[in-house]
Amino acid sequence: MVLVKRILTVLIVLVILISLGVLSALLLGSILPRTPLYRLIMSVSAVVFSLALILAAFNFYVNYGFGNQGDIVRRVRTPEKLVALTFDDGPSPAYTPQILDLLKEYDVQAAFFLVGQHVKQYPEIVKRIYNEGHDIGNHTYSHINAPTTPAASLSSELLTTNIEIMKIIGEHPQYVRPARGMYDARFRRLAELMGMHMVLWSLSSQDWRGSITPEKMKNRILKEVQPGDIVLFHDGGSLIRSEGASRQRTVDALVEIIEGLRAVGYRIVPLSRLLRYPHLEDGNTDETITPY
Repeated sequence: MVLVKRILTVLIVLVILISLGVLSALLLGSILPRTPLYRLIMSVSAVVFSLALILAAFNFYVNYGFGNQGDIVRRVRTPEKLVALTFDDGPSPAYTPQILDLLKEYDVQAAFFLVGQHVKQYPEIVKRIYNEGHDIGNHTYSHINAPTTPAASLSSELLTTNIEIMKIIGEHPQYVRPARGMYDARFRRLAELMGMHMVLWSLSSQDWRGSITPEKMKNRILKEVQPGDIVLFHDGGSLIRSEGASRQRTVDALVEIIEGLRAVGYRIVPLSRLLRYPHLEDGNTDETITPY
C-alpha cells in the first residue's frame, strides 16, 4: 500500500508538471499562426517544456529538498574557505587506486561512499581507503533507487552494507548517502535508526555526464565553489547501474582541481572534520553538524 501511494504521488506530480508544460506550449502557440508547422511546434514545445520542468523539479529536490531537512547535510556553515571532497559508487579496481595515489601525493583526505557489493568484491581497496585516513560511508548495497524499493529490501541494503564495511575496517560507518541523491522519509528514518548521518552534496563535478571533460569539470568547480561545500565525484559506478562507467576523466581532473582550490585559498579537509566546524583543531571527536 505504501509503495502504491508513492507511485501515485509521483504520477500526480508528473501530470502536474506535464500539464504546466502543455500550458506553456499553448501560451507560445497563441502567438503563432495555426498551420501544420504550428501543430509540430506545439507538440515539440509541450515535450520540451514538460521535460524541463521535470528536470528542474528533480534538481531542486536533490540539491535542496522539500520541507524540514535538519537531518540532511549538504553544506556546512563556515566563513572560512573549507571544502570536503567525496567520491561515490566505489570501490573500483580501475579508478579508486589511482584516486588514492593522487590524494596521498597531495596530502588530501576525502570521503568514499561505498556500494556494498563492491565492498565485498574488493576488500583490499576498502582497507586501503581506511588505512590512508579517508572517511567511509554507506551508499546502499546494490545502488538501488530508494524511493521505489520495498521497506524490507531498503533496510537490508543499508544493514548489509554496514556489515560488509565493518567486517573489513572494524568500525560502523557514520555516514550514508542514497544512490543518485534520491531518498524518502523511510530512508531518513533508517539512517537515524542505524546511527548514520545522511550526507548529500552542495557542488557536483558532474563527472557522470558523458560530454564533460576534465577541463570543464575543473572550471565548473573553481567557478561555483563556496566555503563549506561538499563536492561530489565518482570513483566507480554508472548513472543507471552500480558499475561500468569510465571515471578516468575524474582521475585526470583531480590534480588541477586540488591545485586550483588551494591556489584560491581553500583548505581541503576531511568530511568528518568539516562536519565538526568550528572545532577543527581541538581534537574533539564529537560531531557538531551545522548544515544549511
